[in-house]
Amino acid sequence: MLDVLFKVWPIVATIGSIIGTLGMAWLSRKFVPMTEHNKVVNTVMDMNQRLRDAELHLKAMPSRDELHRLDKTLEGLGARFGAMEQGINHIRNNVDMLIQNELEGERRGDR
Repeated sequence: MLDVLFKVWPIVATIGSIIGTLGMAWLSRKFVPMTEHNKVVNTVMDMNQRLRDAELHLKAMPSRDELHRLDKTLEGLGARFGAMEQGINHIRNNVDMLIQNELEGERRGDR
């Protein structure tokens, strides 16, 4: 029995090493090394965090309707400020005329 084993052993070892080499080559092509896998996992985790941050940012942003209402409100405020500016300019002109009349009255000696 040992004689047969010693005669066949080189053939069995050669076939086994060839099968083992082919198996390792197949496994290395089929599966990713752990370091590469960890890099991909970290990249996916970073992308998920960025996506969550972007979604939170988008939730805080106003909608189209809200922006439209804000635009209309700002237009209304602009018109009101324009009217207020005209009123203030009118008052300023009246005050300037009163001051001018007062100064002219002092120069004429009305006082």
